Amino acid sequence: MFEPRIRKLYDHLYGSGALKTPAAIGAEIAKVLHTGLYIETVENILPAFDAATSAAALRAAFARMNAAWSLHPDTDIAFADFDLAYVIQHLGGMSLSDPNHDLLGDAVEIFRSDWAKQAGGQFFTDQRVACLAMTLLRFNPHNGDDLVDVCAGTGGFLLAGLARIRRLAPKPSDIAALATQSLKGQEIDAGVAAVANASLKSRVGNVPDLVATGDSLRIDHDAAHRIRLDSHLCIATNPPFGTKITVKDPALLKTFALATHASGNTRKLSVRAPDILFLEKNLRLLKPGVGRMAMVILYQLLSGPQARYVREWLWCQGRVRAVIDLPIETFQPHTGTKASLVLIERRAQPLTFNAVADTHDIFFAVPRWIGHDRRGKTITCADAGDILTDFPAVEAAYTHFIDHGTIPDNHVPTFDVNAFTVSARDVLAEPTLRLNATFYAARATPLPAVSGPPLSSFVQRIFCPGPGGGHGRYDSGGAAACHENPAGRDAEFWQLRIVGGEMIERAGDKGCRGECGDVRAAQERHGAGRTAVDIAALEAASFAVSEHVIRIVPDPSKIDPAYLAALLRSAVGQAYLARGIFGSVINEITPAYVGDMPVPSLDPAAIVEISAAMRAAETARAAAIDGFARAQTLIIQALT
Repeated sequence: MFEPRIRKLYDHLYGSGALKTPAAIGAEIAKVLHTGLYIETVENILPAFDAATSAAALRAAFARMNAAWSLHPDTDIAFADFDLAYVIQHLGGMSLSDPNHDLLGDAVEIFRSDWAKQAGGQFFTDQRVACLAMTLLRFNPHNGDDLVDVCAGTGGFLLAGLARIRRLAPKPSDIAALATQSLKGQEIDAGVAAVANASLKSRVGNVPDLVATGDSLRIDHDAAHRIRLDSHLCIATNPPFGTKITVKDPALLKTFALATHASGNTRKLSVRAPDILFLEKNLRLLKPGVGRMAMVILYQLLSGPQARYVREWLWCQGRVRAVIDLPIETFQPHTGTKASLVLIERRAQPLTFNAVADTHDIFFAVPRWIGHDRRGKTITCADAGDILTDFPAVEAAYTHFIDHGTIPDNHVPTFDVNAFTVSARDVLAEPTLRLNATFYAARATPLPAVSGPPLSSFVQRIFCPGPGGGHGRYDSGGAAACHENPAGRDAEFWQLRIVGGEMIERAGDKGCRGECGDVRAAQERHGAGRTAVDIAALEAASFAVSEHVIRIVPDPSKIDPAYLAALLRSAVGQAYLARGIFGSVINEITPAYVGDMPVPSLDPAAIVEISAAMRAAETARAAAIDGFARAQTLIIQALT
């Protein structure tokens, strides 16, 4: 395994050597690996290093390689002989020129990711996301494509572009020229830009800096710069995001359409989060009519009600071609923020929203595995030992979609429903104009179609009990959302029960009672996500309900509450509620969305049977809770 060896090398070299940064150590490791490639491919010695290789022999081979390839002119390997011997020992016996594995690239990527994890504010974009972006863009410098990232960070997307150049280049000697011509980056932090340039140069040798330093929100038409407006064919980027950081400079804000809005006869400015401004700036960097962009966009911008104006603007400026909802673990352990990778083509001319009439199919996907868990630890398949990820399946599905216009027949059975298509016409017809893939995934699930009057017509009220009453939260930690009581203890919904079909009480010593009728919904997420919905009614004097829990108060004269609870907890109801989730950090839905849920008009006898089964289930569960409580009481009594 190459990765464990490289990590051991880094730990040793950092601890014992004079070099103390991943960039510096990575640059020296690159010299060793370039030397090994030269020994194997030019001098035809396989493997390059073995137990008999000395530090002096490696330095001599490095000089020969440098004379032939000029990758590291006027330099030597900076490691001491002892450390160099340690490197040889760990690389000994490995084939460094295996065409199926980019060992040099893997090594640099390991150091780059470690650096990104150490640097404040640098949320490392997993290389699987960057490689998927290249597939979506179909980046090919032989066709004249350039690849731009004005939020380059440590260079992840540019490195993915370089990897694609290496695969497409007719001969190795073309790689440096193609990279210099086509890869263009910018980063506001000079130190971060230096790491990106070091990572790129360690793969292709002594090329000019490909990542410049500068404020990318201020890029304009200046022809003196490599990056300018209306000029580029491919963009791949993950802009900085966060609601706590906003751009407030009026001189800058007035240059962005998304930061201005009409107010009477004047236009006013609004502070904006940087990711919103970067969405506009990146789209304006593309060449009209032909430029395309693969951008990581926050879930909130793609799904939140308050960000609808952003989506309207996006539809007017570009065509959405693909949306891939990234697994929740993608940016963990640094942040649990949810995002999607979106492919957008810039229109030749902007449209007004009422003139948008796109009819093309949009590729959607919901991959489940990124290859690491929420702590950042690599996870593997139990049988084969391969890294657990379905990104290759998504790439294959997208390639088939582009080549043949359909998702391959064998895709859905392989990884549940993680790739499908939806007509742009149907997306535009959605009142909320949502763009996240999960919202549309339920349509691809083989469940019965549901139609009927909206739930709001059967209830007295749907609301959140908090001050604003705007959104309901899908909490991620418990079996259901908890209600805090005045004593400061938690009462979970699983501890609430129907008694005799008319009363609900909390099991235990509190004895809270209330009339049957409220239905509260909350979600817990275990992998793919599940939702728990319970029938509950509590006296307001006994419990303080979380402001994020949506309460549904049915009208018993119009619907049996037990039937409504069964519907909400069914696969059909769960699919509907899951589609309504928005938010980049906390899963939320709105009472209005819940109220729009269609309630099927079933045969009255079926409704009676469903309601009876639901009450029987609640009664059985209440008995189980009572039994558990009695068992605990008996233990204490027996011990005292």
